[in-house]
Amino acid sequence: MKIFSAAALLLACSAAAQVQTVPVSSAPVIDGSMNDDVWSAAVPVRLDFIQHRPVCGEPLSEPTEILAVYDHSRLYFFFTMKDEHTEAFTHRLAPRDSDFCSEWIGIWLDTFNDDNNAYFFFVNIDNVKQDGRLCEVGGWDSNWDGLWESATAETDSGWTAEIAIPFSVLRYSDDPQQVWGVNFKRTITRTNESAYLFPMADNGSVMIEDFGDLSGLRELPSQRNLSVTPYGAGRIRFLPDEDADPWSNAGIDARIGLSSELLLDLTANPDFGQVEADPRQANLSHWETYLREKRPFFLEGADMFSMPFSLFYSRRIGAVAGNGEIVPVLAGAKVTGSAEGLRIGFLNAVTGEISQDGTVYARTTNYAAGRVVREFGEGTYVGLSATSSDDEEEYARSGAVDIKVSFLDQHSIYAAAGGTWNSREENWTDNLAYRASYYYDNGRTDLGLGVSMKQESFDANTIGYTSSTGDLNGWLNIGRYHPFSGSRVLDHWWGSIYADYSRVPGGPVTERDISLNTGVVFSNRYHIGIDAGYDGSRTDRYEGPEGTVFDGGMNWSFDCSSDSRKPVYAYLWAGTGNYCEGVSNYAGTSITFKPVSHVSVSSEINWDTTANARKYNWSREAWDIRDTDWRSLQLSMNWMFSTDLSLRLTSQLSRFSSKWDSGEDSRELSHWMNALLSWEFRPGSMFYFMAGENADPGEDTGDPAEAEFTLFTKLTWNLLI
Repeated sequence: MKIFSAAALLLACSAAAQVQTVPVSSAPVIDGSMNDDVWSAAVPVRLDFIQHRPVCGEPLSEPTEILAVYDHSRLYFFFTMKDEHTEAFTHRLAPRDSDFCSEWIGIWLDTFNDDNNAYFFFVNIDNVKQDGRLCEVGGWDSNWDGLWESATAETDSGWTAEIAIPFSVLRYSDDPQQVWGVNFKRTITRTNESAYLFPMADNGSVMIEDFGDLSGLRELPSQRNLSVTPYGAGRIRFLPDEDADPWSNAGIDARIGLSSELLLDLTANPDFGQVEADPRQANLSHWETYLREKRPFFLEGADMFSMPFSLFYSRRIGAVAGNGEIVPVLAGAKVTGSAEGLRIGFLNAVTGEISQDGTVYARTTNYAAGRVVREFGEGTYVGLSATSSDDEEEYARSGAVDIKVSFLDQHSIYAAAGGTWNSREENWTDNLAYRASYYYDNGRTDLGLGVSMKQESFDANTIGYTSSTGDLNGWLNIGRYHPFSGSRVLDHWWGSIYADYSRVPGGPVTERDISLNTGVVFSNRYHIGIDAGYDGSRTDRYEGPEGTVFDGGMNWSFDCSSDSRKPVYAYLWAGTGNYCEGVSNYAGTSITFKPVSHVSVSSEINWDTTANARKYNWSREAWDIRDTDWRSLQLSMNWMFSTDLSLRLTSQLSRFSSKWDSGEDSRELSHWMNALLSWEFRPGSMFYFMAGENADPGEDTGDPAEAEFTLFTKLTWNLLI
């Protein structure tokens, strides 16, 4: 069996030259069938896909055929997935970019063949799409959405998928003859198989440098496409004991392909208001909650704005002002792509003023961010980053340089240095940050160690995100992944040890802990994980006016989950440990029920408590003992009428209570709920209608105030010129 596996592996690895695309004069109709004559010109690829699950290195149990052609505007793929047991197919309709729990096929394209950057395009048996980018610098970016077309069909002998990817959504060189990196992945739910055409690491990690070649690409178009997307939005908000508050807005976004490698985004009066609400979270730390970006303008090309030391945090732009209003974004421009061998990203946005009763809560501000990366083959690059924010009274600047060097296939070294400057800080000698680390990863064992330092005056919070400063931090992580090839019970085991140590140079220790994490994934995709750790005594410099020393203690946690492909999926987690010389306990569960392929209902319960924690009571200006209790229930339902039309219902009910030994008690109850209808009536064009209600805690009692009800509608229309 090992000899057969090795032969299959060598055959697949030698197939790079055989993945060939040919030019055609007419475009196929994207309907999931091979009725068009153009497919007869394609060179078929009938090589075995190689498993990484459940038996790493073995051929996939069912054959797959791949055809590839292209014309003056698009690249086309046709896949034939054979399967002798079509009755066992798992069907699942879901929103775009959702995790697939069914049969699916995927494409990776390394369009510059630089072993560092790739697009991915996946489609499942029900034609649900998932796309994004994988970059050596920025990692996975599933927020990227391209305008591409696909269709699937089920047959007596399996299923088929037809995909058309416009060259206008890709970036590539202007060479007259090109070879791109390529790979394909297929899953078979019935057998729990997951396989690549060109084998990847044992743990399933996508290694761009191990892709095969897609040859035959000649005289590709140098795109100068123009995409214009106007929008209109309206809202009526019904406030308690007040007249209805109507609002409307309109604006326009434009996307200009400066070349086949460079993209310009422009926006005037953009609608950056979020359709989705940010769930309430428990946060007992000294730092604000880090919120996920949801606005399309900032999501596009977000990987190029991933900067060292979190110098850029896009939620700062158009944030909530001191009076609760969202700061308007008046205009923005962004350039992303490649030029002269450099990957670049530049962004500029201007926000408006917020004032009320003569008080200015936010001034008109210009925000700018830029990053330039020079890549030198797989896993090696040098990057420069800079940010700026200016209003009529203050300015803030930041900058950083980072470098990563990969060598001997499995080793890499990373280093970064940065600084911040602003008009409020006169002493600019204590505002720097440093980081250096080493990594080793052979697919089974990984090792990482590093050191970092942010000086006391380092502060990127005007346009970035900075938490603790003044600490010198060192860390070590050792991990192990072990697949159980051929086992009917176990899929793989993992384990890791993590140690962390921080102190103020010449001062107190601010962090020292060690933890052990281990777990196993079973062949039926159930999993269980356990974490045990010990925190040593430390100084918390931010607790109280002069800080304090806390004793250490043990921490324990576990989590487990069932098979996400099944109609009922459950995830459970819980933990307990030391917190400020008291006790912290938390537990939660999420359950998803999929009664039919197009409907899912889910709930998530969170419970987080602390008891006997020694904390500083700022209202009394004295040390005290505090207990807290956070509880949250989230409910949601998603109804997919088709891959383009869906209805989502979401809600959250939460309670946070706090009790001090001195007798001060507080409680905050809140709830929100909304129904959102989304319809992509043509590629890139969306209609939204939302009805929502929310009730925030009252200032005096903490009980929910009278609810406000909102109706919101938005229409975006993508015009391709």
